Formats: sequence, structure tokens, C-alpha cells
Amino acid sequence: MLSATPAPAPSTPTHRTDIEGLRAVAVLLVVLSHAGVTAFAGGYVGVDVFFVISGFVITSGLLREVSRTGSVSLAGFYARRAVRLLPASVPVLIVTLLATWWWLPLRAARTAGDVLASALYAINLRLAEQGTDYFTHTAAPSPVQHFWSLAVEEQFYLLWPVLLLAMVWLARRRASRRPAAWIAGALGLVLVSSLAASVALTPNSSSWAYFGGHTRAWELAAGALLAVTSAVVPRRLRTPMAALGLLTVLAAACGFDSHTAFPGYAALLPVSGAAALLAAGQTGGGPVAALLSLPPFQLLGRLSYSWYLWHWPALVFGAVALGRPASPAENLIFVVVALGVAAASHHLLENPVRHHPPLRLRPWRGLSLGGALSAAAAVVAVVAGAVTPSLVSAKHEPDTGRVMALSVAPQRQLRTLLQASALAPVVPVNVTPPLASAYELQPSFYGDRCQESHERGFALRHCVYGDADASTTVALFGDSHAGHWFPALESLARQRHWRLVVFVMNECTAAAVTNFGDSMHRLRPECAQWRRGAWRDIQQLRPDLVLAASAGTYTSAADGGTDDDRVWVDGWRSSLAELVRSGGSVAVINSIPHPRDDLFPCLVEHLSDARPCQRSRAEAIPMPARRASIATELEHGGATVIDPTPWLCAAMCPPLVGNTLVYKDTSHLSVAYAKVLAPVLLRQLEPLLAGPHGPGRGSVRSPGSTSR
Repeated sequence: MLSATPAPAPSTPTHRTDIEGLRAVAVLLVVLSHAGVTAFAGGYVGVDVFFVISGFVITSGLLREVSRTGSVSLAGFYARRAVRLLPASVPVLIVTLLATWWWLPLRAARTAGDVLASALYAINLRLAEQGTDYFTHTAAPSPVQHFWSLAVEEQFYLLWPVLLLAMVWLARRRASRRPAAWIAGALGLVLVSSLAASVALTPNSSSWAYFGGHTRAWELAAGALLAVTSAVVPRRLRTPMAALGLLTVLAAACGFDSHTAFPGYAALLPVSGAAALLAAGQTGGGPVAALLSLPPFQLLGRLSYSWYLWHWPALVFGAVALGRPASPAENLIFVVVALGVAAASHHLLENPVRHHPPLRLRPWRGLSLGGALSAAAAVVAVVAGAVTPSLVSAKHEPDTGRVMALSVAPQRQLRTLLQASALAPVVPVNVTPPLASAYELQPSFYGDRCQESHERGFALRHCVYGDADASTTVALFGDSHAGHWFPALESLARQRHWRLVVFVMNECTAAAVTNFGDSMHRLRPECAQWRRGAWRDIQQLRPDLVLAASAGTYTSAADGGTDDDRVWVDGWRSSLAELVRSGGSVAVINSIPHPRDDLFPCLVEHLSDARPCQRSRAEAIPMPARRASIATELEHGGATVIDPTPWLCAAMCPPLVGNTLVYKDTSHLSVAYAKVLAPVLLRQLEPLLAGPHGPGRGSVRSPGSTSR
């Protein structure tokens, strides 16, 4: 317990029906957005409205306590938070984890980690870190992803009561009669610095901007500042301000979508709208307050917390039950069912626990209950993560990598393996990599900062592999589809004593085209800077061979739609002209055949006979006409074009070859299969390295290069 001189108590009543109604609006916006109702594509702003409400309501309560007692019981505050939140949230975490373990076994271990992070109020940090990984952008969202907003709130409230009391204490020490001014000053500093961080990070690190507590604190601070200032809106302005606030929130929900750069400046719209509504209702009602006070809004407001908790798992597992993505109409059915579950949870768990007198009057009991519930969720998560479902058949297959490494005719051996695997593919006991961890295994150069680029190009000291003193130099250039060939090239570089230098930037095509990035939902003009730096460094390096590759499914359309194939043919021609200036041979590996989008769930369902999970060779080739046109242009320009299709497909394209999983996701090779292909790739590259330029010419050593 900390003592302090009293701060002014807000004059608002402890319960406001307009706030309950605003909670209903906020949760409706979130639920409709998640259900796929396109009219409310920006309904995720409902979370921002919740943040403002929370900051206002919690701070109002803290100020009343300071005014009444001269202090805030921190133990009492955290006990109230625990009793309010955990009895409703922990059952959702445990039920969701058990459902994932049973129905989504591929995601069991990852979801266990998410549940553990949620129980510790750190899921937002985990999601932000995962969001910076390009390879996770196509992964299905976590069934507990929505807990990020609770984590942000609790991180804020871990510090805010302490900071509030510190400001009141300072005001007393300075003999100030206006402690509210000190509190408002602290909140203003939090608001400005947090908003600045949000604006700065949104265009460059969108996942940290979206999930970060430091970039969302200003929204809670805005509500708290409103509580501290106790602003009184003149009666004549009350109705227009409330109407404008509600319209502003709805405009954001209807006008924003997944392409909106959010939060950043865009979050000012829903936050200011929510603040206007709260301010207008400080001193009484009005038509908007009357609307929000209607019984349906009051009911949804009371259930908003529980409904928010249950709606997202209902959507995730509803789609699982259907075996396909659900339509908006089907999603609406799922969230109505979730509302029923939420009502039961509210009446059977949430209300009885938080209104239980011994818990309200004895803070240590509330803290003990909260600790026990969090510990229970954490224990279940740890056990579920350690005891994952078996995702293999009973069959054992020969080690494909070893078979290929010992073969004297690797292309013929690979063809035999592909044909046999297409006839009877299984997920064997010795599958490599395991299905559940395939997406986590990345080529090793990603850990060496080889994607760092700037106006002067690459920091090459991080990106040299094989034999750094070799007379033969190979440069790898392109996006992640160049990167997935790295395990094969690194293996060859070690065996053949090459120097391998990596120039890779995820989601930046090797062609001179500004491409649309699916992970960022926007065009990527920054890729042009990366390409210029890479071209310049490659020309200075003068390698014996430049090996380029890129995905074949990019578009240059701003909305991710279709575009003209000629754009890509011209872009590859321009890039090739820059690469040939390096003086060595240039080879381009064409795009690989793609598996089914539901490859991994399909394999889980067909462990002993994976034939339903295959695609035909013709189906698997992405954009075949564009692919052929680009190959023809590159060959005319003097490049050697390598078609990897025979390395992945016979008549059919099996998802596993022997014991080796071919893909790590829906378009990239697994690290293990890339290594399997090293011998056949070598047969394609050797003639290029022994050509008229010959090995030994690329002898320029990059500054600070090291062998890895």
C-alpha cells in the first residue's frame, strides 16, 4: 500500500450505460470483421475502442480510490484484475488447447507455446516476433491469437497504477494542490511517445506496431487522460460530439481493411471517436447515449468480454469442422453459437467468481486464485507441448539423402525415387523433417543477417560460405525461392571448395519489377534499392557464376491482382543485363512446382497412403505461360535456364520422396530435400563453372569475409 495526497475524483457515476453500449459496438465490430463480413473489414478497430474504454474506466476507479483513501492498494488492484479476467479466460485457453491437440495436431506444439504465452500475458510479444518471420505469413493464425489485446492491457496495468501513485507522491512532495496535473503530464508523455513509436514502426515493422504494448499504450493512455481531466462538454455540444464520435468509429470500421497501414496515424480515427463518445457522456445522456442504453446493447456489453474470448476459437474450429474455409454466413452461425457459450460462461463463471465476497474483501485470495488459474493453464500448455500427437505411419523408408549421395547416376536415381514415391507415398516413421516442425527449419543464412541491405549494398562479411579463400566464386541472387536452394549450394561449396556469396531478400523478386508483397499487403518499392545494391556488389565481386531464382507467382498490381506478363519478361531482361556485367556465367533456376495449399493437413489425414495429397505435374506448375516466356527471354539474353520440375515430379508430384518431405510450406523446398538435390544441381552447374571464363577468375575477396 502506498500513501499519497488525494487526487480529484472524477464526477462521473461508477456505471454508465453508454459505456456498456459502446462495449457492445466494439465487440460487434471485431466479431463481424473476423467473421468475414466485408462491410466491416476494418472492424478490428473495435479493439482500439476497448483500449480507450479500459483506460478510462480503470483510471476512474483508481482516482476514486486515491480520493477516498489517499492511496491505492496495489495488491487489491491486481487481485481485482485477476478475479475479473482469469476465471473466464483460462477455461478458453485450456479448451482451445485440447481441441487443437485433437483436431489440429500439426499445430499442437505451436499452440501450446501460444497458450503458455497467453497465460503469462506475453502472447503479443510472441506474435510480434513471429510476424517478423516472412515464412509464417501464410501460416494459419493461432486459435488464441486474440489474447494479444489482453496481454497489451495487462502490460500497461502492470506499470500504470505505480506511475499514477508516483505522480501523486511527487505532487505532495512539491506541495502541489493539483496532483491531477502531474498525472496528466505523465499520461501525456506516455501518449506522445507511444503514438510516435506506432507511427514510426507501422510502415517498417508492422507486426511490432500492431502487437506491441509500447505502440498501443497511447490508446489506453488516451482513455486514462480523459478520466484525469474530467472534461465537461457543454450541453449544446454533447449530442453532436457523441454522434460524431460514433460515426468516426463506424467510418474506420467500414473504411479500413487488411491493406490499411495500421495502427499508425490511422488508429487516431477510432481512438478519437471513442474518446469523443466517452467525453460527451461524462455529464449526462443524449440521443446517442439513449441508443447505446437500449437493452440489446446492454446485454451484448455485459457479455462482450466472454464473447470476445470465445468467438475466435469458434471461427477457427468451425472451419475445421467444415473441412474448408467457412463463408461469412457460416461464420455468423459460429459466432452466434459462441455468444451462447459466452452467456453460459458469464453467468456460471465470470459473475459468480468476481462477485464472491471473500475474493473481493481479501486481496490475497484473489491473487492466489489468479496465480492458481494461470499456473493451471501453463501446466496444461507445457504438458501438451511435450506430448504431441503422433504424425507418422508404421512404415520405415530408406534415407533419401544417403541414397542420392551414394548414387553414381543421381538424376536416374532421383527419377526412380520419384516414380516409386508417387505410386505409394506414406509419412514414414523416419520422416525428415517432421511434419509439425517443417516450417520452422530455415536455411542457415537467415540467422546471419544476410538480408541486411542499404544504399551501398550488402554487408558481405555476413554472407560468405564454403571456402572463403577459394578461387571459384558462386553468387546466389534472388528472393526466398533463391534462398531455398542455399542448403544444396552450401553443401556443394563445402565439397567442391567454392566460395558461396548470398544476396537474398525475402519477397523481393530478382526481376527489375516492383512486386506486390503478400506478407505486407502492399507493393515493395524498397526492393529496388536492394536490387541496386546487390547488382553493384555482384559486379564488384566478379563471381564465376551467378545463380538467380525467384517465385513465379508475383504480381506488379497494387491490389495483388493480375498484370501483364510482358512486365515480367522486361523486368527479367533488365536484371539479366546487370548480372552479365559481372563477367561470369549466369544461370536461373525456374520456379518449382507447387503442392496443394492444404498439403500438411492432407498428410495428417493420409499418413499411410498420401496419394490424395499429390498434384499432377501439369497442375503443379505455377503460371506456366509466364514461366515459359521468361525462360525464353533469359535464354536469348545468354543465361542458362534450369528447370527443376524433373527433380520434384514424374507424372505426379509426390509430397514426400522416400523419407524426405519435399516442401516446408506451400511453395518452398524443405531444407532436407534441397540437400537431397545437391548432386543433380551439381551436374547442371559444373559445365558453367568449367566454361570459357573458367574457375579462378573470380578472385576478388570481399572485405571482412569469413568462411561458414
